[in-house]
Amino acid sequence: MSKIIRLAAISAAIALVATPALAHPGHLAGAGFLDGVAHPLGGLDHLIAMVTVGVYGVTIGGRAVLAVPGAFLAAMLAGGLFALTGGQLPLVEPAIYASTVVLALLCVMPVSRNGVTGMVFAAGFGLFHGFAHGAEMPVDAAALGYAAGFLASTAGLHAVGVAIGLGLHRLIGRPEQDSQAA
Repeated sequence: MSKIIRLAAISAAIALVATPALAHPGHLAGAGFLDGVAHPLGGLDHLIAMVTVGVYGVTIGGRAVLAVPGAFLAAMLAGGLFALTGGQLPLVEPAIYASTVVLALLCVMPVSRNGVTGMVFAAGFGLFHGFAHGAEMPVDAAALGYAAGFLASTAGLHAVGVAIGLGLHRLIGRPEQDSQAA
């Protein structure tokens, strides 16, 4: 089995475990930093998407290791602020679900090994994830603390993804090595 097929199988398995938007069942009144930290950890869809962003950055390599997660975080903050100001964004839950599958597929698609492409996809999905965080924030929440919490938690999940990506590439090699060897 080639290295790229093994990486595709691993990515597909991760994507298939995802469940639709389980991280949004409601929050505690007075939510602050710790509730913001807990929010991304409470749903498999968030866990998979945010970890996969880190893996995808490693798959692209170079500056993308930081730029792809950075684009996700920046767009997530923008999406959260947009929701807090009363903005409307259609198809939020389907986009969050799609992020788990699309990001996993991007990890194994050779055409997606471009830093700008990676940042665009990460930012697009980050916007939807952030909007969900902002839209479902309790009215009396400490918005700044809550936002800082979910940003910190998300950055941690991206770091886990980077570590997993580096480990996978050490274990099975970078997909680019397969195509260059052919």
